[in-house]
Amino acid sequence: MKKITIALIILVVLNVFALPGQWFRDMIKELRASHGLETYDQMIYEIEETILSVAKETGLDPLLITSVIIVESEFRNVLGLWGELGMMQIKPETAAFVAKIYGIEQPEEGWIRILWDYKLNIRIGTYYLKYLYDKFGNIADAIKNYNGGIYKEIYAEKILKKYKEMLKVVSSYDKNS
Repeated sequence: MKKITIALIILVVLNVFALPGQWFRDMIKELRASHGLETYDQMIYEIEETILSVAKETGLDPLLITSVIIVESEFRNVLGLWGELGMMQIKPETAAFVAKIYGIEQPEEGWIRILWDYKLNIRIGTYYLKYLYDKFGNIADAIKNYNGGIYKEIYAEKILKKYKEMLKVVSSYDKNS
């Protein structure tokens, strides 16, 4: 796992803040369509902009953030089995914890808002991932602890696998541009 972490850190440094591009927007449409959900262009641009913006704020790779979203919800605003909400599957109490640490204001209607406000959900979820990265010092452990379930290792492997796939896509996209 340590070799993977070192390799991922190097890839993050090389690819951080890469603009996703049309393939990224198409991917969101396809993932949502596979669940029968409509997706309008404004939503896709807002998701893309939110990911890029919060990536810059936190220093995390937007492709890593995207990988978490894909594994957690496939870009759907969903309610998890244990009270996790939205695209990044954040519990309201986790949102409150993260908001307190990073000075993010609680919405007027409370943290339930992260179920349907995908921009806030992505922001809170990414700051939670940053908190975990700062706490554990590496991406693999941060991802492993992002999920509170008993299958942390499997969960982390799924996200890391998706992240590697995304890096390959960006690499081939850059070569073809």
